[in-house]
Amino acid sequence: MNKDIIRNKIKQMRLSCSTLELENKSSIICDRFYAKYAHLETFLLYYPIKNEVNTLLLIDTLQKAGKEVYLPIIIDNNIEFHLFKGMDKLVLGKFNIYEPCPCPLIKDADVICVPAIAYDINCNRIGYGGGYYDRFLSNNKAILKVGFAYRFQVVNFITSEVFDEPVDEIFTESEIFRRKK
Repeated sequence: MNKDIIRNKIKQMRLSCSTLELENKSSIICDRFYAKYAHLETFLLYYPIKNEVNTLLLIDTLQKAGKEVYLPIIIDNNIEFHLFKGMDKLVLGKFNIYEPCPCPLIKDADVICVPAIAYDINCNRIGYGGGYYDRFLSNNKAILKVGFAYRFQVVNFITSEVFDEPVDEIFTESEIFRRKK
């Protein structure tokens, strides 16, 4: 199956789920992630859109634990991560996604949580097609790369292009997938 077919199929599946079902699954995913990585200090997360795994409670939990949380901003066709200073400080940015006001830019981070439409069992991903995360990840090889997905978003195989950047792990509500190296 080509990327466009997978992208459209998974988008429809995600949009057809109930809010309650996705909130329950999101909570499990974020709790599993936090249990494993609460010892880290600096997190690059995303503001959820279009029924993505909801990271808002995780963001709140991390902040209350004294962790640094950064969210993406699109600037000059690239993604940058800026310090999250609270929900009341977010503004609507490119693609109508909430983002922090430009403020301290992250230099180094422990982990990045990468949104996607679909993943395969070997941690390859299909994003929204802009390549923002692929470019960022290719320039930040040392960072731990984690995907959040509902189990139905993980397919057996995705054909990767040379510019596609995989993640190291995918957290779902039922299991964790790790990249085979």
